[in-house]
Amino acid sequence: MFMNFSPIKAALIVSAGLAASLASSTYAAPAKWRVAVAELQLSDALSASAAKTVKQSSLRTDIEDAIRNGRKFEVVTRNAAKMQAIRDEQKFAQSGLAANDAAATGQLSNAQSLVVVEVQNFSFGRASSKVPNIEHKYRISDYASIELNVQILDTSKGTMTGSFNVEAKASSGTRVANSVGAPSRDILDKALDRAAADLANQLSDTIFPITVIQAKGKQLFVNRGKDGGLKTGDQFVIFRPGEALIDPTTGENLGSAEEEVGTAKVVRVNPKFTVMEVTKGDAALMEPGFILRRPVSGK
Repeated sequence: MFMNFSPIKAALIVSAGLAASLASSTYAAPAKWRVAVAELQLSDALSASAAKTVKQSSLRTDIEDAIRNGRKFEVVTRNAAKMQAIRDEQKFAQSGLAANDAAATGQLSNAQSLVVVEVQNFSFGRASSKVPNIEHKYRISDYASIELNVQILDTSKGTMTGSFNVEAKASSGTRVANSVGAPSRDILDKALDRAAADLANQLSDTIFPITVIQAKGKQLFVNRGKDGGLKTGDQFVIFRPGEALIDPTTGENLGSAEEEVGTAKVVRVNPKFTVMEVTKGDAALMEPGFILRRPVSGK
């Protein structure tokens, strides 16, 4: 079918197309904060067998995956084997056999924060007991637990910007078996996955605190979604950020004088944001920029 366009309509269509093209070509998403996970550190308190199991586990990879899946950070690897593979690819790119479009030597991205993880306690095993009056029958149950101390280091200054602890456990139900056998690797994986997820959430809360982006009545809309580790019913303390506290001697920003103004609970978790409801405090005073933190244990 033939369509007759006037010169003005044609000009408008061309202009709109050019504008859309320019918008798509000039827009760039904000760069994500880059982090790297250092090689795991093992406490001297670990037994030789526990240290060996941790070294052979997927913990470091689990942590990297959990941070990446949270979508707040760009994770740059510091795994020795992966770094060697990158170096080999760079050499191949410079060999004349390839297009030479790999990252040049010395051009890899630096991490802005380094995540240093020390494994302080670890256990993994199988508890067993004989079934009374029945030969070759045992009640068995598997368990795994891990405790981590995590430090966040600013790589530009060499200073520690935050630290926290992580504890995770997993266990199986008791069952009857013909022999004791070895503990299930699935239980270990569950404990490591839980530790990695908790670490990623606390890392995000440390560098990018949960913040109110909109307040509407008793509802608070915050900048965390399904990947932020929030669950319906989770409780939070609401803080009003105050003025920056500057050390007069060093000029260092020590943070802000926060004022506790209420509490809130999670009522709905969406893909990219979460809705909370004010449960204590004057909802009319809540504003964008207010910070939410998980309650401190024991308070």
